Amino acid sequence: MSVIKVTSGSNRKPKKKSLGARLETVARLVHEKGPFECLCDIGSDHAFLPIRVLSSGDAKTAVAADVREGPLERGKANAISAGVSPDFILSDGFSNLGGYRFDAVCICGLGGETIASILDGGKEFVRREDCLLFLQPMTAHDDLRTYLWENGFRICGETFVLEGAKPYVILTAGYTHEPEPFTYTDRFLGQVRPETDAFYAYCEKVKNQTEKRMRGKFRQPGDEDLLQTAAACALKNQKGAPADKP
Repeated sequence: MSVIKVTSGSNRKPKKKSLGARLETVARLVHEKGPFECLCDIGSDHAFLPIRVLSSGDAKTAVAADVREGPLERGKANAISAGVSPDFILSDGFSNLGGYRFDAVCICGLGGETIASILDGGKEFVRREDCLLFLQPMTAHDDLRTYLWENGFRICGETFVLEGAKPYVILTAGYTHEPEPFTYTDRFLGQVRPETDAFYAYCEKVKNQTEKRMRGKFRQPGDEDLLQTAAACALKNQKGAPADKP
């Protein structure tokens, strides 16, 4: 495993870089749940999230892991500019992270099935009661929720956010050893359903996807109940809801 430390000769305090609504929300959740000893960001890209976490004092140490060298190189330059020193590791999921012990893991901007596969390949890292997961799937949210519940994780929070008028969800989860009960509708809408504009927009998206599935050959037995629940929530978006946190 090659670990690259980044050091900066500047003592100036840099301005915080805006991360966009999705990563800003993840950073806020990390801040609310922290501070952590060691945070790992899988698929870190340009390392904006671990840089923010270290700059804010929400973790003592952080690891930026990515499967590509290019983003890690840009991340190193970003870290130098920010005056912080995460470890940068070329790694496919957790494959090259042996020797670390994380109490926070972030996996953001990947498909739900890919995130589930990464978690399954890193059982020794994430199947511990002292490790908190912050997951932001771009697709297959239902598959990721199902994986978590069936494999002994509890989803303790679902935070919905709008970015570019599109709804996204961030799951906060921890390992409990015990599978969690869930319904077909829970797979698509979650069990934590806040009364916010972002969640109602999310329900509108689920409603449209369910209607499309029901018109085709992939209709599932639970789709009618799912459609009814999603449609009822989507209607609330037209009546107004409490403002979402940025």
